Amino acid sequence: MIDSIDSSVNRAGEVFRASLATPLVADGQVVVPVGTDVYVKLVNAKSAGHMTGQSTLGLELTRLEFQGKSYSLASNDYTQTGSSRGKRTAETVGGGAVLGTLLGAVIGGGKGAAIGAATGAGAGGVAQGVTKGQQVRIPSETKLDFSLEQPLEISYFPK
Repeated sequence: MIDSIDSSVNRAGEVFRASLATPLVADGQVVVPVGTDVYVKLVNAKSAGHMTGQSTLGLELTRLEFQGKSYSLASNDYTQTGSSRGKRTAETVGGGAVLGTLLGAVIGGGKGAAIGAATGAGAGGVAQGVTKGQQVRIPSETKLDFSLEQPLEISYFPK
């Protein structure tokens, strides 16, 4: 990747610049060299919410530019997914309830434990509501692997 991609900023349909990390070879000959420009389209971008969901980026190769010509590409999808927000919410709210129960029991006995559990769970929920889930980022210089789903015919003019 030349451009970086971020699930909290970028949207489906955007196109990003990349370059070949390995050459395209046919019959033992390098046909398209390393560094050739390719373009990647963001086909799916989902940002994690405050309480549930997970961030996802789905990419596909769309075009290769070589020796002044542009070639359309059809590739498999590359998908990167962040951690689940629902699990993190349950852990935070549940952890807050346990901590609240322990503090309530120490401070006020059985009745204090019940009040502490509710207070702790509420505090955990507020913490989750204020923050967003883990966003997915693909920084510049990241190597992504794609496979072509259709043959690519290139007009090749060796130098």
